[in-house]
Order: sequence, then C-alpha cells, then structure tokens
Amino acid sequence: MTCDEFEELSGAYALDAVTPVERETARAHLAGCAKCTRRLQELRAAVDLLPYSVTQVQPPESLKGRVLESIRNESRTTSTQPIPLITRAKWRWSTKLLAIAAVLLLLLSGVLTAWNVSLHQQNSSLASQVTSLQHHVILTYAIRGIAAGQGASGTATYLPEQHITLLVIQGLPQLQGTQVYQGWLIHANQPVSIGLLSLENGVASVTYPGNIAGYEIAAVSREPGPLASKDAPTGPIVAVAELTSKGDL
Repeated sequence: MTCDEFEELSGAYALDAVTPVERETARAHLAGCAKCTRRLQELRAAVDLLPYSVTQVQPPESLKGRVLESIRNESRTTSTQPIPLITRAKWRWSTKLLAIAAVLLLLLSGVLTAWNVSLHQQNSSLASQVTSLQHHVILTYAIRGIAAGQGASGTATYLPEQHITLLVIQGLPQLQGTQVYQGWLIHANQPVSIGLLSLENGVASVTYPGNIAGYEIAAVSREPGPLASKDAPTGPIVAVAELTSKGDL
C-alpha cells in the first residue's frame, strides 16, 4: 500500500469501517510510514472527541428509514448484474461512505442544538472575561518634567492586582536643604497628596495605596520640607502626567 492509497482509506480506517484485508494492509504500511501514522493519529484524535462535542439526541425515525432505503436500493441495483472488480471496489467504498455519512448526519442533528447552547455560553463567558480584564488592566501614563524639572521623565502606573499607584521619575533637579518632592493626584483642580517621594540613585518614587481612576492629573511638586504639605502644593510643580487618556499598556 502506498501513502496515496492509505490517504484514501484513512477516514474509513479511523472509523474502523474497513475490511479485515484492508486493515492488515494498512497496518503493514503504517508500521513503516511515520507520515501516515501521524495522519491517522490526527484523524483518531478528531474521532475520539466527536462523542464529547455534542449532546446525545435520538435521531428521527425518518432519517434512519432514508439511510436504510438508500442502502437497499444500491444493493438491489448492484445484485442484478455481474460486478466488475473496479466497480466492486467503488461499490464497497460507496457503502462505507454512506455509512460514514449516516454517522455524521446523526451527529449533526445533535451538533446544531449543542452549537446554539455553546454560542450562548461562549458569549456569556466572553462578556465575563472582558469585565474581568477591565478590572485587571495595568494602566501606565508618561510623566514629563516642566519648569524647574524640565528634562525629567517617568511613569505613573496603576497596578490593579495590588490596588496601588506607583510614580517613578528620574532626572529631577537636586534638592537643597530640607526640600522634598511630593506626589499629588488632581481632580477638578483639587489636589490630593499621595506622599513624599523617596530618592535613590537619582530616581524618585512613591507608592500610593489606591486607584488613579477619576483623577485628571498626577503631579510632583518641590516642597520646602522637611514634612509634606497638607492640602495643596506650596512649592512649584516640576512634573505632571495627564490621566485622561487610556494610558499605555
């Protein structure tokens, strides 16, 4: 048996719809052909999944009658005259293909019902996943230096899993004396302090236990220190991030 011959037989072989001679011939070919063995494995994997992919239903009696009548008609037609060898092979394959088609039709009647249910479940699942992702998206906004902080840059990031906001900036001017950098979130021109930034190796950062949703601006000011200002910046704003966009993911 050649690879082409096995390819023609592979569907019926996977469904165990072959004669004993064909089965033995195919097995002998598969023993020495890795390509056809892989093809058979793929077909059998698909066949094995078919029973689990649909809801079991009782096929209509009319379908069974049509299939059996087709088989009887073909049998009567072929029994009235001698069958050449080639025709016998075609007839044998026609019968096998008809049996395979009957199996597929029975499965299809269940698939249509299961498909509708599956689509509804998938839509519900996707909607749930989208809602979940919306609550777990990491939002990152660019911070740019302004005025005395010109040239500074960094990010304002919200981490939903930890429910914290992190400001990280580098390139800020050197502090003098008791000066400190303080972070702010601003909504409708009303600032809310998120604490003093710590400095390490030229990088300033602060972690705020909360969300940046609802705020339009994140800002960093340079305060006289040594303590944080309470209600609003008393020193100049040196860096800002606009929070009105969706952010960079």
